[in-house]
Parts: sequence; structure tokens; C-alpha cells
Amino acid sequence: MSVDISHGSTQWGTETLSYSAFANMGRHLAHVLPDSDWRAIRFLFDPKSDIVGLVSPQQAGAIADVFAKAAQHPKMPHDWANTVRRWAAAGYRAHAAGEPWSWS
Repeated sequence: MSVDISHGSTQWGTETLSYSAFANMGRHLAHVLPDSDWRAIRFLFDPKSDIVGLVSPQQAGAIADVFAKAAQHPKMPHDWANTVRRWAAAGYRAHAAGEPWSWS
């Protein structure tokens, strides 16, 4: 099983991570982000939440801002920084297009 988002950089226009990799990304984000930024995106990584749905274009831009900030943090491992940057770019694309950002 995996977490898939729209507006990605693959040939299918998605980004995908397995559930375990997605949870790992969340742990890295929690480690490098200030509490206020982590609280803004924590719901995405809550195992009790239902990720399936659409994120508004405005919220996509806000989430992308947090992801982009985390990707630049010196304590973010390089390979994870690249993944987080791709996910931020997907959020920015949804925001710029004025389209909902699909998470499933």
C-alpha cells in the first residue's frame, strides 16, 4: 500500500511513497521543523487520519511552503530532502493551477 499525491513529477503526474516510507518522511519532518510548522502538517502523518481526499489549492500552497522549508534544513538527510522537495513542488503546482491536490 502507498500514499499517492497528484501534481507530481513522474510521467503519470504523481508522487508515491509506501506507507512505511511516508511515515519515515513524517519523522524526518517532525525532527527538523519548528513546532508551529509541524502542527500545520501533522494531520497528514497521523495514522488515525484518513489521508484520502482533496486538499484545497490554498492549503496545498501552505503545505508546500512547510515541505520546502524542511527540505532546506541542514539536518534533513540529503535523500529525504530530495523527496520532500518533489512533494513540495507537487503542492506548488496544484496551488499555481488553482486545482485541488489529491491525496490517496
